[in-house]
Amino acid sequence: MLKFAGIIVIISAASFTGYYFSAALKKRVLILKKLNYMLEEILILLRYKSATVYEIAETLAGDERFSDFDFLDSIKPESGTSFQQSWCTAVYNSKLCGIKKSDIELLADIGKKLGTSDLDGQVSTVMLQRSELEASILSAEEEYSRKAKLYRSLGALTGAFVAIMLI
Repeated sequence: MLKFAGIIVIISAASFTGYYFSAALKKRVLILKKLNYMLEEILILLRYKSATVYEIAETLAGDERFSDFDFLDSIKPESGTSFQQSWCTAVYNSKLCGIKKSDIELLADIGKKLGTSDLDGQVSTVMLQRSELEASILSAEEEYSRKAKLYRSLGALTGAFVAIMLI
């Protein structure tokens, strides 16, 4: 009886591991899509309100849609450093999990370029970064569709294999 309980635990743990890695892929897709919405919001703030970089950061931090991006709360004009430096430090210190290093670099690059040129230059830069982000989203969605089912199946099969070996 105890042996079967242990086998069930092993199968469950292996299956859970597969589902965990599958969910991590899905989370990356969702975070990248939220970043795309954030860039859309930045474009709106630049085009129609001519907002300063700190006004943009404050507006984004107050928006419920971007509550996952904890780094926005730590960008303050009182910090004594430039906006670009504050943004990059906040991004690298943030607890964004589920995204790749290249995604973090892209996010840091957004802040590095905000406020460094005139309004039209900033809009053009954000639009360029948005197209880069859309390519990353497509790549993440492809990776999810290719690997998610594999991870779930592999987890369950690994658990079944170990269970068979123990019987």
